[in-house]
Amino acid sequence: MRRFSTIPALLLFVSLMASHAGAQDQDMATASASSPASQSIPVQVDLDHAAFAFEASTSLVEFYLSFEASTLQYAATEQGFLAQLPVGMAIVRSTQVGMSDSPEAAVWQEDLDLSFLMADTTGMSEGQHFVHQVRAPIPPGEYELRVVIPEDGEVGRSSVEMRRDVLVPDFADETLVRVSDITLASSIQQSDDRGNIFWKNGLLIRPNANQLFGSGLNTLFYYTEVYNLDQVSAASGTYTVFTYLSDANLPQPMADFQKRSQRRLTSPDVLVGTFNIRNLASGSYFLRIAVLNESNESIAEQSRKFFVYNPDVERKTDIISVEQSFETSQYARMTEEEIERMSKHIEVIATDAERRRLRSIRDPMEQRRFFMQFWTIRDPNPNTPINEFQEEFYSLIQYANDRYSSSFSEGWESDRGRALIKFGAPTAIEPHMFDRGYVPYEIWEYNNIPGEGRAQFIFADLDELGTFELLHSTVTGETKSANWLQELQK
Repeated sequence: MRRFSTIPALLLFVSLMASHAGAQDQDMATASASSPASQSIPVQVDLDHAAFAFEASTSLVEFYLSFEASTLQYAATEQGFLAQLPVGMAIVRSTQVGMSDSPEAAVWQEDLDLSFLMADTTGMSEGQHFVHQVRAPIPPGEYELRVVIPEDGEVGRSSVEMRRDVLVPDFADETLVRVSDITLASSIQQSDDRGNIFWKNGLLIRPNANQLFGSGLNTLFYYTEVYNLDQVSAASGTYTVFTYLSDANLPQPMADFQKRSQRRLTSPDVLVGTFNIRNLASGSYFLRIAVLNESNESIAEQSRKFFVYNPDVERKTDIISVEQSFETSQYARMTEEEIERMSKHIEVIATDAERRRLRSIRDPMEQRRFFMQFWTIRDPNPNTPINEFQEEFYSLIQYANDRYSSSFSEGWESDRGRALIKFGAPTAIEPHMFDRGYVPYEIWEYNNIPGEGRAQFIFADLDELGTFELLHSTVTGETKSANWLQELQK
């Protein structure tokens, strides 16, 4: 276990969202509309999901759907204006994983006939949404969620099809403290209304399916559950929850957005809270939750990406004075060879803006100053003589070189090395070096990658020359292959 004073998570840069539509999570789903008649428009819908412990063989997955009110078609009734919307949902396996059934066979499916009533459509506010929620017990595994809204020419609605990857965690191991997925919500309130679709554990939780806050929605609500706390040995009978926000580009907690609370060792435990994001500038952020023991060690973590659109809030830039200590720093003495090597190393974790900036610098002295700035802003403990983030980064590079170097490249440049440096050490590695009928391969499992949650990587030695390449990953932006198991066969 590591002490929470250092935070090694390497976060990917997410571009700032400049509008409501642009702020939606582009990793979540893709929608395609058929060629409608000139008057036909597609329904604008956002998708999200969260998984929780349920039974030994299944997890409870909540699917959140948010429909933009202005894209629905309404009919006048005695009660008001009614929008009716048929929605088909299905969960299918995204890989065969040795199953006898087809990967296209639905593990779960449901046809919804939704109705939304408005008193007066003329009073419809910009950005108004109707939210629906569906719960389903799903076996742990890797899936694809498919949502279809059929075309209806009579009301002028074109068809919409959406797909997104869903990785359902396995919460069955009772020896590990685990944190469920995090539900981001626009409101959470106590309630006895068990018949409400949003009711859970004495609360009405209205999910925010597009994870966008700000500009009228200034409070970020969150809900999560912690399991197997009986595995925590604490004389006080309590544990600590550290909850904080961090910029998507940096791992450190933001100074004004962090909370610590002591809680009784009750398992499972429900965690609910809020952050006021009124003064957060537009951009991408992470909500992170860490479960700490009495030694301030993190024993379980979970995180969730969200977006903020606050056009009237100016982004604060922390100006770090490099001039005062640069001349005596290690960076001032870097050789040209060291500059070249560090430039290649930091490509793995640098933001897009940082990469563009570094590539534009030609003066070696300016490059050295850039490196000092790059590492200084990532230092979790600026008051100590050691930059723990940089130390851990280079220890991972050394480890990758020791384990994965070949005659073709250094270990840190390999696919396994890059994943190690970018996402940290995996929770577990499952080797398959001598499976009959298959090339050598490894399965890397992560309990939590910031913004992704539970994740999986498949590395394969396809040429059987000792060079393992990434064949498939559930992480957004990484290589994906729906039939990776078939590709492993000789």
